[in-house]
Amino acid sequence: MHADSASVAVAGARDGEDMNPKSCIVIGAGLSGLSAAHLLTKNSWEVTILEAEKWTGGRVYSFHFKKAKKLVCELGGEWIGKDHDAMIDLCEELNLKRIPHRFDFFFFEKGKRSKEYAAGAWPFSRRAKRSYDLLKKQNSQWSPDEQSVLDRKDWWTILRDRGFTQKELLRRDLMDSTDFGETIRQTGGYSAAAEYFGSDPYDEMDTKIAGGNQKLAEALEKKIKSRKGEILTSHRVWAIDQPDSYEGVIVRTTGRRRTFRAKYCICTVPARTLTKIRFRPGLPDDQWDAAKQLQYARIMKTAILCETRFWMKDRKTKFSCFTDATSDFLFDATLGQGGPNDKGILCSYAIGDKADDLAEYSKAHLKAKLHEDLQRIFPKAIIRIIDIQRQPWQSNKLTQGAYGFYRPGQWFTVREILARPFRKVHFAGEHIADEQGFMEGAVDTGQSAARVVM
Repeated sequence: MHADSASVAVAGARDGEDMNPKSCIVIGAGLSGLSAAHLLTKNSWEVTILEAEKWTGGRVYSFHFKKAKKLVCELGGEWIGKDHDAMIDLCEELNLKRIPHRFDFFFFEKGKRSKEYAAGAWPFSRRAKRSYDLLKKQNSQWSPDEQSVLDRKDWWTILRDRGFTQKELLRRDLMDSTDFGETIRQTGGYSAAAEYFGSDPYDEMDTKIAGGNQKLAEALEKKIKSRKGEILTSHRVWAIDQPDSYEGVIVRTTGRRRTFRAKYCICTVPARTLTKIRFRPGLPDDQWDAAKQLQYARIMKTAILCETRFWMKDRKTKFSCFTDATSDFLFDATLGQGGPNDKGILCSYAIGDKADDLAEYSKAHLKAKLHEDLQRIFPKAIIRIIDIQRQPWQSNKLTQGAYGFYRPGQWFTVREILARPFRKVHFAGEHIADEQGFMEGAVDTGQSAARVVM
């Protein structure tokens, strides 16, 4: 084995030392990597986390405006569902309080506002409900081969074939595209089924962490360090070696060009980043190809700080709106953090082509377009936007999107191949979870990888 001239770091044995059988390198300090390291260090494992960015938390991004420091909104991972057991258990273990984050909703289409629906209500016809419930029941009884047939169709076509009208399909596209980050015309049928058929009526949009979801990453980091786990930021991994003559894994990073060695490795990087790592021996062709195939959702979240909460009728108002306008999906990002007369933050959640277009707008132009949208939705309100802050996840060089997006035919092929271990390297991350787009998927796969390693 060619010896690297750089220093050898302590995640297992140094050259000439015996390998610690309970040592692991975790690549990535997002929720997946942090939750894996938390479980390993809790069981007396020696762990080093290597993170390419200068910060930890990955795609969790809690944000405070300077002109409203007491308010917090999420420009990354947003919701915790009542069925998200891994997230809920971690919050309880780390004494993190959760607050309600569930919204009523209406549609704003072609300049007109629909009736308002309570959170979790069915906004389509009874006929569509019957056919939808039948599909849900059938899916639970189908064999894997029958489910793979379902996956070869897109979600739009599946709903159309079951009697959804054109208007209902357009509304489903407005609603469901916020879950997938792209239009349902491109979403694989079974990935949609996995999203909805196992969820509660609120689509797992139930709570968030008081003070910001970033508090979970901070609490995990504190626990890991208290058990002598090492977390190194600005350490981008460029090579993972598993020579036949060596019992463990050798990981190499840029910058200081340090070399890390351990018995095992848990790799939590997004698929788009996986193809930038040199594996020796190389990843199997199908696994490498799967990493190249997986696309990531184009999502831009824009926080809109307003002088008053003009959208609130009273303290019980839980505002959200699906629009065909610039803002796409709007919701009250500061629900439960004050009253109607206080400053408040709305979030614009734009997806797909629209997210790309808005990312190119100047800040002033985007602010003006959002103000125009809000004034049309609330024509009698006095609306003053103080500031905006946007986060286009598709512009991030490492992730190239918000979360994994499975197109028709990929759920039972690409996803399962990406989840497969490669020798002593195990993989985790929301992109191989049973349900994409939630923090739960990151935590659950991180913990599962740690259990397998242990």
